[in-house]
Amino acid sequence: MSSSSSDSDKPSPPLTPTTKDTSTWKLPNGIEQHLEAGLLKTAAGVAIGGALGMILFRTGSGYRQASVAAGVGVALGSTMERMAGYQNK
Repeated sequence: MSSSSSDSDKPSPPLTPTTKDTSTWKLPNGIEQHLEAGLLKTAAGVAIGGALGMILFRTGSGYRQASVAAGVGVALGSTMERMAGYQNK
C-alpha cells in the first residue's frame, strides 16, 4: 500500500504537444487597429441607430430594428472602406 501512496505523491510529467504548429497563416500587420475601429463604429452605430429608431419610429413594427441595422451597416461599410484604403497603400 505504501507504493500506491508514493505514486500519487509524484508530480505528473509535463504535457508536450504531439504535433508542431506548422501554420503559415497569420493576420496582416496593423489589422488590430482596423478591427478595433470597426468594433467601436459598430457599437456607436447600434447606439445611434437605436436612439434614432426610438425617437423617429415610435410605432415600432420593425422600423426600430431597421434603424439599428442601418447603423450597423454604415459602421461595417466605413470599416471596409478604411481597410481597403489601407491595403492600397
